[in-house]
Amino acid sequence: MPENPELLLVFGTSADPFHLGHASLVVQAVKELAIRGQRTRQVVIMPIFRHHNILDNVKRSLPPTYQHRVDICQLFTEQIAADLGALVADVRVSDLERRLVEGTSRPNFTVETLTALRESVDPALELAFLLGADTFAGEKPSFQNWLQSDRLLQLATLVISPRKGFEPNQEFLYKLRGQGARLVYLENLDVPEIASSTLRARLEAGEPAEALVMDGWITQPVADYIQQHNLVDIWRKIDVSQPAQTVAEPLLPSDNLETRVGKLMYQRKLTLGLAESCTGGLISHRVTNVPGSSDVFVGAVVSYAYEAKVKLLGVQWDTLKAYGAVSAEVVLEMARGIRQALGTDLGLSVSCIAGPGGATPVKPVGTSWCGLSTPEGDSAHHFLLQGSRVEVKEQLAENALKVLLEYLEHHPGLNSPAA
Repeated sequence: MPENPELLLVFGTSADPFHLGHASLVVQAVKELAIRGQRTRQVVIMPIFRHHNILDNVKRSLPPTYQHRVDICQLFTEQIAADLGALVADVRVSDLERRLVEGTSRPNFTVETLTALRESVDPALELAFLLGADTFAGEKPSFQNWLQSDRLLQLATLVISPRKGFEPNQEFLYKLRGQGARLVYLENLDVPEIASSTLRARLEAGEPAEALVMDGWITQPVADYIQQHNLVDIWRKIDVSQPAQTVAEPLLPSDNLETRVGKLMYQRKLTLGLAESCTGGLISHRVTNVPGSSDVFVGAVVSYAYEAKVKLLGVQWDTLKAYGAVSAEVVLEMARGIRQALGTDLGLSVSCIAGPGGATPVKPVGTSWCGLSTPEGDSAHHFLLQGSRVEVKEQLAENALKVLLEYLEHHPGLNSPAA
């Protein structure tokens, strides 16, 4: 690649709505890069389809408002292109993030988006990712927790814009450069301080959209779009008080087993699907007792009969006939099946002989198996439990959660997605 290749500047955004502050940031960034001898051939605005680990209902609602956000970004492309003139050949909005995760439970991660983008554009173009200085500020900059941040540094030049109240951690930037990162800090930018949340609050309070046009927050076409599509009513329904999110809180010594599991899954950015047989949903009950569990727990299948295991989880009849439902082989197929069916990072399954009947000479009452399917591999765990039918079920649920906890405590950890 040439010493100063042309750039494809990517601006990812969850803004709802995109406003003139964002447009100004893009325009100023391209102009400042040009002053520094770096030409931008194309600008791509990338609305985020689904966030992970976002604590406010506005961003939790990204998929339902996605098309409106895309449309509003599209309305801004003509103005951005006009402001930049001959500096860029093309300004466009991309729906790549929707295409990457729609139909799954997965969130968008910047490294995955840029990897897919890299494969689809002119290889002569250098990817440049525009983001705020807040990502690199503080004693522990959030960028160090991004998913595969080392891979991201290989994929793109990071174009950093200043943000009021956030001074980049220069020692951290120096460390990144030592790792081969290509960083450009555009300290001369002067971007208007406009917040989408404040913009929405003004509209929801009854201000006409034209008032925001007069203030230079949005354009008239965007004001017209907001009115034509009744977006203020949609935002009012979204902007409600935030429920408690225990999974987002720090780990505490007093946390019970399911809370600890929930918090570690949240921290490691993992999702879970459950395939329960004899426990009849008991593990799901415990997992969903933790406020905020919807951020990590996607769903479950209670597959008690052989037919359910086959039809819902893809367990093979031959496996069931050869080994029986209470076996390592079957719980592994159950765990893989639920993970594939729900598109989760992890699949956890259980099967047991809870009693008082169903035992055999080689499988006494209390014989139990737990399966765990993970990106690194699958494992089966055997338990011989004692007690009544209910006690066996409760013990197996406890042990299965302990298997999951042990994996999470030793898991190297996925990093955080882009904010």
